[in-house]
Amino acid sequence: MFPSIGVDLLHLPRLTSLLFSRRTPYLRRFAARILTPRELSQFDQRHTNTSQPSAEVVRWLGVRWAAKEAAFKAGGPDRRLLWKQVEVDYLSSGKPYLRLLSQVGRAEKDERGELSISHDGDYVVAMAMIPGRPELGAWDERRSGEV
Repeated sequence: MFPSIGVDLLHLPRLTSLLFSRRTPYLRRFAARILTPRELSQFDQRHTNTSQPSAEVVRWLGVRWAAKEAAFKAGGPDRRLLWKQVEVDYLSSGKPYLRLLSQVGRAEKDERGELSISHDGDYVVAMAMIPGRPELGAWDERRSGEV
C-alpha cells in the first residue's frame, strides 16, 4: 500500500478576487462552504471583522484551500474526498498535518495525512500525502493490465 501525493499552488489575488468581487462579500459563505466545523470556529475566533478583511485573513483561508486541494489530488478518483472531510491541524511543534474525517467532525480511525505548506508573497503552495487504501492493492497490481 503506497501513500498518495498531491500538490496545489494558489495565487492569492485569485482568491481575493473570488471573495470580494461580488456586491456582497463572499468571505463568510466561502469559509462555511470549505471549512470543517472546527476550522470554521477557529476562523470566527480569529477573523471577527469580515467587512474589512486583511491579507492575513485571505492567506489563512488560502492555506486551507491549497491544503485541501492537494489532499483531493492525492486521493484521486479512487478516493473522493469532500471539503469538510479534510481538516488542517497543527502539532504542538507547529508542524501542519491533515485530519481525514469520515463524517463532518469525526476522524476516521488512524486517518492522518502529512502536509507541507509554504507561502511567500502572492503564492501559497501545499503538498499533501495521504495513506493509500488497502482495497486498491499494490502498485504492481494496478499496472497488471499494462504491457
